[in-house]
Amino acid sequence: MNNRLFLRTIRNLIIISLISILCFTPAVAVAAQVSATAISSTNIKATSSSQQSKISLTSAAQSTTNNHSTEISHVNVSKNAAAQSTSSKIAVSKPVTSMSSSSVTPLYKTKPLVASTSNNSSISQLVQGKSALQLAHLIKNGTITPQELLAYTYERIKQLNPQLNSVIYTNPAYAEAQLKALQQHNPQTMPFYGVPLLIKGLDQPLKGYPNTNGLTFEAKQTYSYTGSFVKRLQQLGFIVIGETNFPELGLINVTTSLLHGTAHNPWDLTRNPGGSSGGSAAAVAADIVPIATGNDAGGSLRIPASWSGVIGLKPTQGLILGDPTTPSVVNFVDARNVSDMNTLLTYLAKPDQVSKLQAVPTDLTRLKIAYTDKSPVGTPVSPAARQAVHQAVDFLRAHGFTVVRQDAPVNGVKLMQNYFLRALSDGQVANFLCQHFLHRNLTPNDINTVVSPMTVALYLASLKAPHDIENQWTHEIQLIHQQMTAFHQEYPLYLTPTTATVAPKNDDPAFLPHEVALLRQINKLPFNAQMKLIYNAWLHGLTKTPFTQLANLAGEPAISLPTYISPAGLPLGIQFEGSQYSDRILLALAQFFADHGQFKWSRTTQLNTLTTQRTPTKHFCYRAKSSSYSYSPTRCNYCQKAPTSGYKYQTLQVVASGSNPSSFANKKMHIKKLPATGNHLALGIILCGWGLLGAATIFIKITRKH
Repeated sequence: MNNRLFLRTIRNLIIISLISILCFTPAVAVAAQVSATAISSTNIKATSSSQQSKISLTSAAQSTTNNHSTEISHVNVSKNAAAQSTSSKIAVSKPVTSMSSSSVTPLYKTKPLVASTSNNSSISQLVQGKSALQLAHLIKNGTITPQELLAYTYERIKQLNPQLNSVIYTNPAYAEAQLKALQQHNPQTMPFYGVPLLIKGLDQPLKGYPNTNGLTFEAKQTYSYTGSFVKRLQQLGFIVIGETNFPELGLINVTTSLLHGTAHNPWDLTRNPGGSSGGSAAAVAADIVPIATGNDAGGSLRIPASWSGVIGLKPTQGLILGDPTTPSVVNFVDARNVSDMNTLLTYLAKPDQVSKLQAVPTDLTRLKIAYTDKSPVGTPVSPAARQAVHQAVDFLRAHGFTVVRQDAPVNGVKLMQNYFLRALSDGQVANFLCQHFLHRNLTPNDINTVVSPMTVALYLASLKAPHDIENQWTHEIQLIHQQMTAFHQEYPLYLTPTTATVAPKNDDPAFLPHEVALLRQINKLPFNAQMKLIYNAWLHGLTKTPFTQLANLAGEPAISLPTYISPAGLPLGIQFEGSQYSDRILLALAQFFADHGQFKWSRTTQLNTLTTQRTPTKHFCYRAKSSSYSYSPTRCNYCQKAPTSGYKYQTLQVVASGSNPSSFANKKMHIKKLPATGNHLALGIILCGWGLLGAATIFIKITRKH
């Protein structure tokens, strides 16, 4: 009897010890070891080629200020039109998911992700680098199921988005509902059947999806309707899976905001993917999805395409469903495949506009091309951007094209001055919404706490704008149209750099500090002085992207092609602009470049097999005691809080599955480390369990004797 009781006691002690170890030590064990073994146990792996070791994945400090730009919002100039354009957005339905209005932590709130499939590795091999049409073909022929592709895409967001912050909202439940509805239709009638799609979070309404305009006081607003553009995409078979990051009101040429945080470029995480459709371009460049939507009122599709190494087309003004016919916003996509874009153009064009599209000539070389590498506003152009154009010129001439150095006939400085006049409506819209939600007007005190500096400046300047500003804008648009129409009669195509520099660093402020200080005092200036100050403040960003606005004000199509990689290993696009309705000609020229191996995918495609650790909702900032841990640059990569004295963040290597770990020594990322006291907690519970079981055993033995 005593032997039996003794054996039971030993058994119980072993059980409680194992339970304690399993429950309380894994996380500590994962974080405590800085070695390849520990990394493998945490599932941080990357199955990639040997070239992948060249990509540094050290996550830089995420700053809430960034390079500023020249991308205006997508609204009308007049105050009445501004009010009308925003009043439709005020209708609020219950949010799909809770959304934080924190000005520091990136908005990445999701419902539970769709579970990954058991054969996720084989799915990855099948879908990596595929175009949207190719993915739809794999689904239609039964090679993969739409459920598998959907699960794989959500898993990829889960893995990569903590580093990129390109996706700001997902709704897997609604994606599943779309899939079920899709299965009621014949797949052969839908060119993109079952293909996951990310849409830009600005001005592309989907009922129930966030409608924030990037403004902190609209953080919990959702769309009450689905717009014609998104509805048409769903009819083509796409499954909308989430929204992508964008700057406040789409105002600047980089993607950062107080509400959503800063996006990161897949080619270099310390740099920005561009804006304002930067989240979409980054998601495509990282091969999360083959296509992501965006819109363009001054370069918002083409600028991020250039800096992220993808294709970006701004169609002719008024060609696409839902777009106005006068120069304003144009909706389309960033992608990696010309055939995808050609198919989309066919199905997204308004029925009454399709017949206006120019036919593609049988011999493209008969199209005379003008080119320039000079900035239209007299700002510097980097040697890399000039070389990108010269390389394209040499390629075209070698294949029989006539290419002539010739600047566009438009006064670039005057164009941008009128462009910024148009942007005054953004300030009006922001203030209208501020009145609605905060019940007050915007003031200089709101700069960098409620809205960006330029949003306040545009509103205050709009109060002093002359009554004939609309006439001035209309006259300038007509003049530009006449000038470019005459120009294209001799030169059907116009070649420029898409951007004048490579992607800017994320710590390069959107507006320089001394300019922000002046903008705080803008209400004291007369109107002309206000507009001069706005131009000067915007010039820091305009210098990087002075080539894209012309196509918007001329209402012409323009495309950015990823044909060049700088000596620093960063992509730079070239831009072709054509006459109105020459969209198919631009795509044919893009296909010509692609067919001759001119697209540069080499570094972005290496992200296809990259896996990273997902940002935890809660974590501990570890106070390192060893000098072997490296400092995070300025703030924690997870909570975004600046470290106090003595706090460090552990850096671990990424291990390539099936490869020599030593060859990946320069591949690093920041991950959390749990407090060392976790070991003490587990040991204490084990000892307590032993004591309690021993006491219980003695008590039972005494009780049985009596």
